[in-house]
Amino acid sequence: MDTTQTALHEHYVRQVNAAVAEDRMDLVQELYEDYFEEALRRLLETSTA
Repeated sequence: MDTTQTALHEHYVRQVNAAVAEDRMDLVQELYEDYFEEALRRLLETSTA
């Protein structure tokens, strides 16, 4: 994982942990979907660059 992907991952891990602590499983699902889309977008950008 490159630096930007690691930073993205860490960002979402912090947000998911906070959502879990607040018992916000709806937000956890939303964050998961957002993370997946953003990570995929970044991977595709780097593969075409």
